[in-house]
Amino acid sequence: MKKRFAFALTMLLIAGAVYYSYRQGNKKPPEEPESAIWRLLESSRGGDVQGYLECFTGKTRTQLEATVREMTPAKFAGYLRETSGVIKGVAVYDVQRTGEGAAGLVVEYVYQDQNEKQRMSLTFESGLWRILSAGVSQRIQPLIPYGKPVAEAENQ
Repeated sequence: MKKRFAFALTMLLIAGAVYYSYRQGNKKPPEEPESAIWRLLESSRGGDVQGYLECFTGKTRTQLEATVREMTPAKFAGYLRETSGVIKGVAVYDVQRTGEGAAGLVVEYVYQDQNEKQRMSLTFESGLWRILSAGVSQRIQPLIPYGKPVAEAENQ
């Protein structure tokens, strides 16, 4: 009887350990501020207007919603696909937590002939980081344009 009890208790402990381990492994890591930018780009590429709007909050979102109504959702979706289609690459850097549920970062968009840099303010709202505001884009002329062959770049 004692052997059966010990065996049952051991099996119960093993099952509990496996369950606990499984639960710990499936927990999502907390979202980082830059995740808002990756969601924004994914929504833009897919022409997902609602997903795009969900990346914003505050006055910026209100202004974008007005633009969507003015353009119509279908035309805005086309605009999102078109503008994101010319982006060759994206860099997110200088991520700074500026307070509880607040952050700032810089996004640099790489195009064929130029780059554009933009500082954004974000806030953590309803479990997601959202863009609160975006500064004016600054154009940057790279030393070597995107896609230029290495041999040509070395001869400059």
